[in-house]
Amino acid sequence: MRIAASARVLNDQEIRMIHGAALRILSETGISVENESLLQKLADVGAKVDRETTTVCFAPEFIERFIDESNKFDWENVEPSVSSGADVFQGYYLDPDTDEYLPWTGKRLADYSKLARYLDNVGHAAMLGCPIEGIDRRIIPLVQRYYCWKLGMAAGGSIWDTRLCPFILEMCEEMGRETGKDARDYFTGMVFFTSALKLPRSEAEQFVFFAERGLPVSLCSMTSAGGTAPVTLAGAVAEHLAEVLAARVIHRTYYGGRELHISSTIAPYDMRTLMYAYGRPERQIVNLIMSDMARYYKAEFHGHGGHTDAKKPSAEAGAQRALTTIPTLMACGRTYVGAGKLSMDEIGSPVQMVIDNEYVGALKRFARGCDITEETLAVDVVNEVGPGKLFIDHEHTARHFRGELWEPKIWAREMFAGWMASGARTDVDKARDEYHEIMKKPDFAPGFSEACGARFEKIMKKAVAAVS
Repeated sequence: MRIAASARVLNDQEIRMIHGAALRILSETGISVENESLLQKLADVGAKVDRETTTVCFAPEFIERFIDESNKFDWENVEPSVSSGADVFQGYYLDPDTDEYLPWTGKRLADYSKLARYLDNVGHAAMLGCPIEGIDRRIIPLVQRYYCWKLGMAAGGSIWDTRLCPFILEMCEEMGRETGKDARDYFTGMVFFTSALKLPRSEAEQFVFFAERGLPVSLCSMTSAGGTAPVTLAGAVAEHLAEVLAARVIHRTYYGGRELHISSTIAPYDMRTLMYAYGRPERQIVNLIMSDMARYYKAEFHGHGGHTDAKKPSAEAGAQRALTTIPTLMACGRTYVGAGKLSMDEIGSPVQMVIDNEYVGALKRFARGCDITEETLAVDVVNEVGPGKLFIDHEHTARHFRGELWEPKIWAREMFAGWMASGARTDVDKARDEYHEIMKKPDFAPGFSEACGARFEKIMKKAVAAVS
């Protein structure tokens, strides 16, 4: 027995309605693409292009053919997967001792990455567009890569400014020379549809710059129900699905291949504050809907989740983590937890990361399920022990308990009297202690030499001059 990708929410009629709505949006509204090279490429593959309005429309039969020609994902044999990483995106570092919200520095990044690498269920940190104290914010995409490669973090794909493209490429080539690999082994890039169904000029230029050099750039969406999409979840899904399909068409037009990956990054606007809310139930409703659409297309699916809007480690943070991971796991057999992140992705908390490491371990155990065999059914053991007796000292228990029963490190594992006798310490207390213990461990070696670091610094200085 294991967790299967089995949770379904749509009936056949609803699937056809959502699919039909996405096709209508693509054929009637279309997408805006503010780049002549992209427009010509799309016209060449059969899209209807209006250069005066920069609008691209796709006939329903075009999209149907695109889906039919895509590789088919095997939904019947999805291996359950729970993954995690400590993502640093923006905002603040929550000091584990003082509870102060502090700016990110190189030292804090190094400690955060070290913590993630030592935690067995997190394993790595990643960085995307994070401002660092004392660093020129205009070249954050370059600084981000510098710190990620130095600290063993996964480098996010920030580009931001077309003028930075040559310098990003130069840094990737330099890192390739340092390690004897190719620049493409170090390049990641992503651009976003910045409003509903629109790829604006700067993002389109960035995409084309790297695409023409054979370096893949992801086209991403961050749809907000009530903001950049209809407030009704069905309407938000239809628009988001149309945008995702258009992005996949553009990607295949430049890079070839037959992959079709459907993603869901829809979140609601809070209508009182206009916060882009990550910890809400609507996020999981749309994930379940989009996973059903991916099944319909026989496409791979990734649902955005594992987040919280809480500002500190708290019951709110834990509840929202669970709410935004377990439904997606049940729907598609996969889920992800952004360990340490709070307030959507504005805050990085070492204490929260340790707590999340514990949660991910529990979630992995849940996803694994259990074996149903004659040995595990243990009828002979039950007969041997008999009524009114215990199994705790039986050889069968000794043989199986380590593989069968998950053991927490910071979650409570005593009854109340024992917990009181051992100091009445909470998960937050224990997580803080775990953080300090890991900080005593050896640091990891830098990911590049001092000479290479000096060359990166020269490239970044050139980039500052270029954007000044």
